[in-house]
Amino acid sequence: MTHPDWAEAITIAARAGASTLQPTAAQPLPACLGRVLAHTVTAGRAIPHFDSSAMDGFAVSGPPPWQLEASTASGADAHAASGARPLAAGWARPILTGGAVPAGTTSIVRCEHAEVMGADAAGQTVLRLRADAPATDLAPARNIRRAGQETRAGEVLLEGGRVLSPADLAYTAVAGLDALPVRRRPRVALLMTGDEVITAGQPAPGQVRDTFGPALPGLVAGLGGDVIDVRRIADDAQETRVALYEALAAADVVLTTGGTGHSDADHVRRESARLASELLFPELAMRPGHPTTFAQLGGHPGAWHVGLPGNPLAAMTAMRVVVEPLLCGMLGKPLRAARSVEVAVEVRPVRVSTLMPARQREGNRWEPCDARGANMLRGLTEADGFLTVPTAGLRAGEQAQVLDLPWPQR
Repeated sequence: MTHPDWAEAITIAARAGASTLQPTAAQPLPACLGRVLAHTVTAGRAIPHFDSSAMDGFAVSGPPPWQLEASTASGADAHAASGARPLAAGWARPILTGGAVPAGTTSIVRCEHAEVMGADAAGQTVLRLRADAPATDLAPARNIRRAGQETRAGEVLLEGGRVLSPADLAYTAVAGLDALPVRRRPRVALLMTGDEVITAGQPAPGQVRDTFGPALPGLVAGLGGDVIDVRRIADDAQETRVALYEALAAADVVLTTGGTGHSDADHVRRESARLASELLFPELAMRPGHPTTFAQLGGHPGAWHVGLPGNPLAAMTAMRVVVEPLLCGMLGKPLRAARSVEVAVEVRPVRVSTLMPARQREGNRWEPCDARGANMLRGLTEADGFLTVPTAGLRAGEQAQVLDLPWPQR
């Protein structure tokens, strides 16, 4: 059984997730924010779907002055009425922003650049261009939004695999869509171990505060998962076995914290092995995060089990290199690639490939943060990403790879 490094772990987890790609369902647009678009969506018609005015003003045909038609429509009707019939040469018609442009229009003159005069000899109201108006107001098609100017019929609106933003939802609404095909969020159960862990107040000697309860549910949700259960379990073999079995029945992914060591008090590793149909890796060739285990429980599709280490920084690195790519694969979402950066300071050799919380300095030059032990969190709060350090270490000025954090950057 191999012990993958961070890059191999990302590949293994992503492939595993892709083998259990989540089903698709159409959801109304307001429910699609933050969801993953299941497949590419195209425009059923042009955007805009008619020639429209970019300004409040007058549709005109030919050079000034113009005979001005009276405006009779109001409210929503006014936007359609302006384009209901052609505009004759030498005439002008009031038009609103977004109003339909009538056939025969040569340009739209904005209202502040036009002047309504008295009636001519025939008793017809006259419109003229103000003396201080720019000549560009009469340029052909001035202030006219042509049909298909933004998007042509049949053109791709959004590519599948993207996380839908407010702008995406607004754009598809403009295209006339009421719903979008999105992937179901993977159902995730969180099981947290540790008899020494307390969830509130100041810990006594021998106790520690729970760091996972406040952090992991939101982190999982941000990565696209649907947290269906959060449970604390004792460091007991029978309780661990029952909790894993119950989680397996309801969840697509089971995340555990702690219990992945090899002591008599570490039950997660052994009980997971009892239920596993496939062990993808027992540990990682990486620090922090070495005790991370990844298995499939209960056959295919069953549920994926990621055993996170009990140390908080180690668990967060495992979230980045195992859980994030696993969920990406299940959602059909592209992976975030490592970025090449310049190292600002020398980093000493390490025993095994290491992910160090690191900050970005001026000019895309990076340096490790302080307080980066597996049990520490301060360095992670100051970090802009994980600097990947090979066993040979890094020289100042050398190129290295950085992984983005598994949450939005500051």
